[in-house]
Amino acid sequence: MKKAFLKELKFPSTDHTYFKDITELVNDAIKQAEVESGVVMINTKHTTLGVVVNEIAEPNLLKDILKHTLATVHEDKRSYRASKGWEHPMTDYTHRCQDNPLCDEIDEDYNAACHIRALTFSHPSVTLPVQDGKVTLGKYQQIALLEFDGRDGSGTNPIRQRTVQIWIYPVEEVTLLKDAK
Repeated sequence: MKKAFLKELKFPSTDHTYFKDITELVNDAIKQAEVESGVVMINTKHTTLGVVVNEIAEPNLLKDILKHTLATVHEDKRSYRASKGWEHPMTDYTHRCQDNPLCDEIDEDYNAACHIRALTFSHPSVTLPVQDGKVTLGKYQQIALLEFDGRDGSGTNPIRQRTVQIWIYPVEEVTLLKDAK
């Protein structure tokens, strides 16, 4: 069995909702691992940060997608975003970050909407083929992170420190199957 390769991307996430194109970083990791064929899995270690494969180069499309996600899943009226002149619909949720018994940080935000958006509009991980030393994508496809709960560090809400894993699994040989007649 061949070994797998792991590259971790670590970064602070200070903007609330945005796309971050990581296609080049994924291809750089594949090149660094010297893998010609196999699969790559991109995994986020967070519940409000997802991975998507879509058209990321067109800025108006990204604005439309973000606007849709924010309008579709209403913001909690108690969240810090709602107190800053939020222009999207709001509602009442019961979730509070500080109610999680596994939480070991000071976090006084109300981010149920961020969790719902991540579940609805992104994935915790994606797996893609690697051919000829790079990830195989369609003409308009790119790999992006979709953040729904970045924090600017104001008040008692800490800046989000994010970790995304790039797992690379090489294969020795790929056999193309022919169509059955």
